[in-house]
Amino acid sequence: MRGRWWDEHWLRGRRGDALLYGGSAVLAIGLAATTDYLGHRVWGLIAAAGYAAGAGASLAVPERWRARLAGAVFGVTGLLPLIILLVRRAAGVPWSVQPEVPVVERAASLLLDSGTPYADLSALGRPVSFEDYTPYLPGMSLFGLPRALLGGGFLTDARVAFVLTAVALLLLGLAVLHQPSPPVRAIQLVAVLPATTLTLATGGDDLPVVALLLLALACCHAKRPRTAGLAGGMALTMKLTAAPVLVVIALALLVGVSRRAAWVFGAVALGVTAAVVLPVALVAPDQLVEHVLRYPAGLTEVKSPAASPLPGHLIAQLGPAGRATALALLATAALAIMGWLVSRPPRDAAQAADRAAVALLVATLLMPATRFGYLVYPLTLAGAAIALRAAHSSPRAALPAAD
Repeated sequence: MRGRWWDEHWLRGRRGDALLYGGSAVLAIGLAATTDYLGHRVWGLIAAAGYAAGAGASLAVPERWRARLAGAVFGVTGLLPLIILLVRRAAGVPWSVQPEVPVVERAASLLLDSGTPYADLSALGRPVSFEDYTPYLPGMSLFGLPRALLGGGFLTDARVAFVLTAVALLLLGLAVLHQPSPPVRAIQLVAVLPATTLTLATGGDDLPVVALLLLALACCHAKRPRTAGLAGGMALTMKLTAAPVLVVIALALLVGVSRRAAWVFGAVALGVTAAVVLPVALVAPDQLVEHVLRYPAGLTEVKSPAASPLPGHLIAQLGPAGRATALALLATAALAIMGWLVSRPPRDAAQAADRAAVALLVATLLMPATRFGYLVYPLTLAGAAIALRAAHSSPRAALPAAD
């Protein structure tokens, strides 16, 4: 199958590695120099050194060592800052964790106490801040259970659960593809670039969602619609971001496998989501709407702190007309992407990953409230597309329908 721009021509081989690592080093040092957040500065300084070393080493190591070098760069730029920040938080150092981590941990405590992960904001007795909101669906609160049950500590930090779960799911996806050694470029896009390593070290809540979506794509490739629906539904119980990817996967199954496979996938995914979300919705429906729908949509008095200088946010900052323009551009792009999907639907999992990557990249760039970390979705989906094309061309590509 023909590749795409992210794994062709000038991005091939060790020269491409040097370009990716060098560009990542520039981004990391730029963040360290401009951020007011300690966690980002710690990551930026360590990651800049790791990426710079990786850029130099990529031109010197043999071709067969590219994957090993990618693993080393990931260790320095992702795992090392994570360990340092975990230790700092355990020691009580402030600003060693992004707000979403304590939010997830608080959601778990609320779930155990009241049956809902969402705080009753009207009962707080003080002004509401953005940290009081839990803009996730109920499944995300499970990652806060270790801290809620066992108390504070190095290993009960929700980031540990995020990372371990994501790694286990990625390994399971590779097993489904019968691909223990994916292409190096796929490894880099999924695990090594700043969108992933920064997210891993400082926040991490997107990692299990991404990993579940990649597992769903792997199961789609293997013609396992039930398993794909299970993975996709679990992702949707955590974040609404998963929804457009699931639509594209269903379309790929409809066109490339059968109508029945698409229906099975959709039924399982929606069934899993309903089983997790409906009990919480019955306990406190107003709170779920307030936290998960109204707050991310900017319909509450407290606004999201997601404000990276991407096009949609910059346009929205120009006043009411700018916000209307940003929303109009986002709606126009959504309609264009839907038209693209209808006119050229994906016929396999690799094409589904390609189209989902483009859709989420456009959404990230044009959303009025956005941050660089959201790029982890399109980049990892692009990496998945490379791995899926490699699996498609392997001798074991023709897989029978398993469920």
